[in-house]
Amino acid sequence: MIVKFQSVATADVITFADVARALLRILGKEATARGVITPEEMPEALARLAALGHRNGDAAQEQAEHADSGIGIEAHELVALSQRAQPFIRMIDRAHLANKPVTWVAAQDFHDA
Repeated sequence: MIVKFQSVATADVITFADVARALLRILGKEATARGVITPEEMPEALARLAALGHRNGDAAQEQAEHADSGIGIEAHELVALSQRAQPFIRMIDRAHLANKPVTWVAAQDFHDA
């Protein structure tokens, strides 16, 4: 399933539900069909997402070391959540500067995989 993040301050960010679910969990948000991140919530959201980069650096290195080329996944093909989050982080940052909310929409709730 696709999840679209939108703000009048930026272009849309479109992602798969598993990535959106992980990002929203970090922010303490439920993976519902519709939601909002208010400008007041954005400083904490940006701090939590920045911490993700530090945590994921170690995880990405570990994944790269254990990549199993027998199943078609090479170490260079692994993309850490912190990398996938970059457009989302930029969106929140720009929306915060413009004092505009970020909303998301999906076809249905996407709580579990």
